[in-house]
Amino acid sequence: GFEGQGQGAHIQHGQQPEGVPGIHGTLMLEPYWAAGFSFARGHFVVNVPYDQHLPMIFQGEEISIGMRGFTYGYDYYTPEKAICFHWYAHGNHIEKRKKVRLFWEHSDLYRGTGRRSMFRSNGIIKMNPPSVKPDEWDHTEEHKYGLGTVRSVEKFFKIYGIHMDTRKVEHHLCRFVGRRMQQLFTPHLRPDGMGINYDEIEYEWKDPDPKTKGRD
Repeated sequence: GFEGQGQGAHIQHGQQPEGVPGIHGTLMLEPYWAAGFSFARGHFVVNVPYDQHLPMIFQGEEISIGMRGFTYGYDYYTPEKAICFHWYAHGNHIEKRKKVRLFWEHSDLYRGTGRRSMFRSNGIIKMNPPSVKPDEWDHTEEHKYGLGTVRSVEKFFKIYGIHMDTRKVEHHLCRFVGRRMQQLFTPHLRPDGMGINYDEIEYEWKDPDPKTKGRD
């Protein structure tokens, strides 16, 4: 859902469910891209390079890459079995982790930089609120770090329940991602194998249990 406050709010996908896979013998289609586990052919990073004009950005990187990749026609998949993980801290390691240097510990030296970068990141993927005007964010090399033409971000918003007018999302998307999404979307894989043809998909996710808190 949307995280952060005010004009700097951005989309951050939740942790994927951990459990027995419902799909076997093939990769599972996913809507979001994750920085912690990403492998692709080299042309992905050529077409969707990391934006060099987003200093002091940590949260917001994944939705930027993910949305831009979607508009270039890329699909995201996860393997059936977890082959690696990131163990942040546990037990005796907790105190040790507290001593690890973090890039934002000097954020006071660059006050306002992260905010401006978030305006740019959200602006490129059309997720800025109306209060942030186009002339308020940096458009440097937008042709290089911008959107593709295969799919629109509006299509992504519509399918996955992101309401830009109210700045809210349809929760419990994890109940759709997996077998159901696989069955509905993979029949629309292009004959040449170059991604799902989203022009043929009119699906819209609606939260089936809006009274229950949580994302999964």
